[in-house]
Amino acid sequence: MVRIAHLGSLQTYQFVVVFARYQGRWVYCRAKTRDCFETAGGHIEAGETTLDAAERELYEETGAVNYRMTPVFDYAVYRECSVSHGQVFFAELEELGELPDYEMAEVRLFDTIPDRMRFPQILPILFDRVQGWLNLQSAQDEIWDVYDENRDATGRTHRRGDLLASGDYHLVVHVWIMNSNGEFLITQRAPNKGYSLMWECTGGSAISGDDSLTAAIREVKEEVGLALAPKNGVCMLTQRRRNDFCDIWLFRQDFEISEVVLQQDETVDARWASPGEIRKMTAEREFVAFDYLDELFTKSQDLLEL
Repeated sequence: MVRIAHLGSLQTYQFVVVFARYQGRWVYCRAKTRDCFETAGGHIEAGETTLDAAERELYEETGAVNYRMTPVFDYAVYRECSVSHGQVFFAELEELGELPDYEMAEVRLFDTIPDRMRFPQILPILFDRVQGWLNLQSAQDEIWDVYDENRDATGRTHRRGDLLASGDYHLVVHVWIMNSNGEFLITQRAPNKGYSLMWECTGGSAISGDDSLTAAIREVKEEVGLALAPKNGVCMLTQRRRNDFCDIWLFRQDFEISEVVLQQDETVDARWASPGEIRKMTAEREFVAFDYLDELFTKSQDLLEL
């Protein structure tokens, strides 16, 4: 079992893990004795800080020589008779040098997690949390309203770049736009963002003062330049997740893809896609995974047949 903890809260550490990104793609390495890929990382040696260990492992296992390293969070791995603590780092690489002749045979770039990955019960969980952290790094001064577990407003606000306290929630909207053919507008994320170059629906966090519908219409206008008519939208589903309430909106509206205005550093492409295409893209890790897709597509099809 893996438990995520706030940065610096575990105090003692045995391991570091470094998720490194280079030119919008993730850096993985393969050891000479294995046929699967892994992130840079490993044991902290005597006398090292976690940062010392992260920088050493990154160089030894990838050859990175110019980068920006940031600690992100702590984690604990519980096994049957033991527990180990580690710290996760994110590194934005400016330059990959020659791979040192240590334990690694090669370095390869991937858009997401490799199919053959070492520690498959641990690293995907850490990777997903790093992606979420990256999302919070944009618009860090954005202010959210804080809700309790019953979605009642607390009267408090929260700055986007900070960690939410346990028991606090904010409001998120996912906005699906469906045309008369039953296709959905999807956009491709910019390479500098979390889930880089993956496809998704439009969405984001409600800012202070927004209700759910206002947030949905604003996010679509800001991200793809389209003006949605409020009468065309319905909130299809709501989920309470780890620290947010997510409202899933469906708008039935026709327009040409040429009308989409891509926002710099947010989106790089847009297209219409059928439910079948989106399911296939999700299976191939090209589309951000949403656990509600089947329910959303079934309800959307029902609306088309009315």
